[in-house]
Amino acid sequence: MQLLDPKIDIVFKLLFSHPDHRDILISLLTAVLRPKSPIAFVEVLNPEMPKELPDDKGAVLDVHVRLADGRHVDVEMQSALHSGLVQRLLFDWAKLYTAQLHPGDTYRQLCPCISVTFLNDRLLPTDRLHSIFRTVEVNELYELSDALELHIIELPKLQTGDTDWRIEHWARFLLARSETELQELAMTDSDMRRAKQALDELSQDPAAQELARQREMARANLAIIRGFEREEGRTEGLDQGLDQGLARGLRHEVATLARVFGLELDEHRRAQVESMSAADLEVLIDRLTRLRSWPPSE
Repeated sequence: MQLLDPKIDIVFKLLFSHPDHRDILISLLTAVLRPKSPIAFVEVLNPEMPKELPDDKGAVLDVHVRLADGRHVDVEMQSALHSGLVQRLLFDWAKLYTAQLHPGDTYRQLCPCISVTFLNDRLLPTDRLHSIFRTVEVNELYELSDALELHIIELPKLQTGDTDWRIEHWARFLLARSETELQELAMTDSDMRRAKQALDELSQDPAAQELARQREMARANLAIIRGFEREEGRTEGLDQGLDQGLARGLRHEVATLARVFGLELDEHRRAQVESMSAADLEVLIDRLTRLRSWPPSE
């Protein structure tokens, strides 16, 4: 059995929004929020999946949670940076905060809202794995309100500075690439053992497997389009530049298909893929999609 990758946003949501997985959701939130008292209850307010998923490349697959004290927490996985990410995080927080008010409500009824973003890329100019943002006075650093709180966990910074073992364990879980890595982690922590069990169960679900596969292909196609558009702008329509930009996107899709279908992409095959033209890559992608196998070696 090939384990699903929890860094795929749809897998992340399926894993942490499932009603049988409230324990691992509480463990994840505890690691991030470091509450003064234990989190005893969470309510997932949006367990449903968008109807157009997985073709909606812009879908935000967040997990919207309400805690027992009324606070709202929005948790999501971002596999890569994109233009305007910081602005989008602030915009989403603002929507979450203002959506609490209904006709006749007063501003005093607004509860704090917390945004938690796991990012499989580097965004901030520090080495911290886990960064926290609040509203503070810039001179004396006292807090204006606890209503706004943004957490950004940059997974590539796992080895560079954070000392809280709980958030480190969850980062290792999300980054694990093999059954062996997960098993070693499960042996050190009961929460990680439970998380591995939940991921094992999800990975055996054919519907989840298909959603993850389609979501990965949709992301790869989007990468091709973006690469094509960037290259088109840089080369002002020169055919050579367009082909180079398209080929880079197609190589990314080949790597994604290999991962999704469990096909070994060794050094020899990587070298072959790197040497292919855009036209040859399109032929290879068509074969991988239809037959889920590499061409016979020459």
